[in-house]
Amino acid sequence: MPDFNAHFAALSPDAPMPRKVTTTRTLMFIGGVSGLLLALLFLMGLGAPEEAMNEALDQQSAYFAAEGVEMNIDAAMMRSMMVVMALITGLYGALSVLLGARMRRRTVGVYWGTVLFQGLAGLTLGWGLFHGEFLMLVPLGFTVWMLSNMLSKEGRAYFGLL
Repeated sequence: MPDFNAHFAALSPDAPMPRKVTTTRTLMFIGGVSGLLLALLFLMGLGAPEEAMNEALDQQSAYFAAEGVEMNIDAAMMRSMMVVMALITGLYGALSVLLGARMRRRTVGVYWGTVLFQGLAGLTLGWGLFHGEFLMLVPLGFTVWMLSNMLSKEGRAYFGLL
């Protein structure tokens, strides 16, 4: 059994980062950069003129009306939703990149910060999935995978928590 005592080897101060923690760190960088780019995309949408935004919303209202769905969103409401989404995705991205960058320090605070961050992300994604957003299933799977990597014996041992 090649990895029988792998978690004990991770306790040494000069031990390399275990593959499970490296995978979590890489996925946190990917998700964090994606969140920051998505926040920039929302902020770019705020630069659209109000007339163009109202015209686009009128077209969307006409499409929805053809399907029997009423849509009552004006440009001011759309702008406020874009600001909220930019804040949410930007905060997620910044925290994810920050925690991913600090994982090399091997502190207990970084470990529990990562576990708490991924747990809250999982709860948010699970809430969306419960309310019918089935596209939340993919990021929820990655979040559960990252949590299981951090809670593994190797992950806990790397941060000194056996």
